[in-house]
Amino acid sequence: MLDFFLMIGGTFVSEDLTCITGGILAKEGKENLTLVIFSCTIGIYLGDAILFFMGKFCHRFLLSFSKWRSIVNSETIRSYRTKLDDNFGLTIFLCRFLPGTRLPVYVFAGIAGKRVFAFLVYSFFAAIVWTPLLILSAYYFGKAIEVFFHSGYFYFSILVAVLSFYSIYRLALSVLIKEKRNELILSLKKWLRLEFWPAWIFYIPLVPYAGFLTIRYLGFRYITASNPGIFAGGIAGESKSEILSNLPADVISKFRLLPPNIDYNEELIRKYMSDLQIQFPIIIKPDIGERGAGVYLVHSVRETLDVLKTKVTFLLQEYHPGPWEAGIFYYRFPDEKRGHILSITDKVFPVLSGDGKKNLKELIETHERFQFQKKTYFQILNGKLDRVPALGEKVKLGFAGNHIQGCMFKDGSHLITDKLEEKIDEISKQFKGFYFGRYDIRYSDEELLKAGKNFKIIELNGAMSESTNLYDPDFSIRRSYQYLFKQWSILFRIGYQNYKSGNPMITWYELYRILKDHTQYKKGISSVTKLSV
Repeated sequence: MLDFFLMIGGTFVSEDLTCITGGILAKEGKENLTLVIFSCTIGIYLGDAILFFMGKFCHRFLLSFSKWRSIVNSETIRSYRTKLDDNFGLTIFLCRFLPGTRLPVYVFAGIAGKRVFAFLVYSFFAAIVWTPLLILSAYYFGKAIEVFFHSGYFYFSILVAVLSFYSIYRLALSVLIKEKRNELILSLKKWLRLEFWPAWIFYIPLVPYAGFLTIRYLGFRYITASNPGIFAGGIAGESKSEILSNLPADVISKFRLLPPNIDYNEELIRKYMSDLQIQFPIIIKPDIGERGAGVYLVHSVRETLDVLKTKVTFLLQEYHPGPWEAGIFYYRFPDEKRGHILSITDKVFPVLSGDGKKNLKELIETHERFQFQKKTYFQILNGKLDRVPALGEKVKLGFAGNHIQGCMFKDGSHLITDKLEEKIDEISKQFKGFYFGRYDIRYSDEELLKAGKNFKIIELNGAMSESTNLYDPDFSIRRSYQYLFKQWSILFRIGYQNYKSGNPMITWYELYRILKDHTQYKKGISSVTKLSV
């Protein structure tokens, strides 16, 4: 009986060493193997429970202090809670096999207020798997395990083994379960399409080229001088309203800035719309954008007020029905009198055609292209996925000319004409300090657009804008990168010339602060993107 309690106490000092020692003693006949497994399992299980309840106690204790209460309830802690919620059982189980993770994860599970019963069940199964495995390894392999344990490779080998087992487990699920198998096949197909590559993969070839340009021009920060009339040249954090205010009023979609510190109501919204002489539907979007996040087409005051509950500075903007949208990439070197159109992107909005049999969810999942962005469309069609469109019925899946929101980008070189280039150049020259960027425009007649007439500018992006035709699915990889490299070469050259002409570039510290603030801002507007209106 004394050995029973000694081994339980030993697990509180060193779980693994107690289990290995117990297994070796059982092999030598000095201890009963069943007793060793039973006592060590109880000790390990109790130790895990103690860590969890320590977290529970700490949570209550910290909440009694106002300073710590704000930290415990902060957005960062809530995000970690959400991640733990998503994979709670698996996390608790795997932490038993991953040294160094049990203390922080089990304590945090208590702080996060996880259910006691759920934790005790998952940790129990982890203990009854891990403990006999370790003890029986010591029992059958004796001193070799002890030497290996002290060699420093023990935990590393356990980690590799567990990760390998988990990888095989996930792969097996992906192959055996139809739904997961389809997801795996879909993921593999996406790798064959450049337009769906993750950004960090797509931009890898740009890194050495940007390094070459930095050496060639003896500096990187010149790009922040590319557009002296735009905050930091347009690399991040620029205001859409400020940019639009510098363009001729007759060629932009009407807009009004909506600061977050106002108590908006129906009367105020209708007054703004009356002043602008616009009607529903309208566009509501963040004044500082991030790849189409938080852009909404709203059809009523109620929907507008639902979006404005989020404390972000928004734009209320006239909705141009199009039906077409294009991205016109313009540049002008400071030592030239006339600018140029580098490219035009023809934006193709996603439209489903009903067959009278499948619902919207099934139509999306079986569509040759739309299946790749089905999560986006599911969010857009929230609550409507079960509807079965009639045979031949057209269903729009998106309204925003943004790839992330499902729009397809095609090369629009056929739209480039001398008259259109002259008009875009004329508009650009009226914006003092603008040399490089992409106009997003809406138009209703292709021939009038080619003549430089009857279009509205809905946005203008600066230094970090892209020649988005490079995402044309019919482009070769070589052609896509030709556009990407060319625009960056132009960007550096314009920035360098502007700097030499006396326009300042921002400091390294300012660049760091802008990028850091914008990273925080992106996290803030993630909640705006998840709204359903």
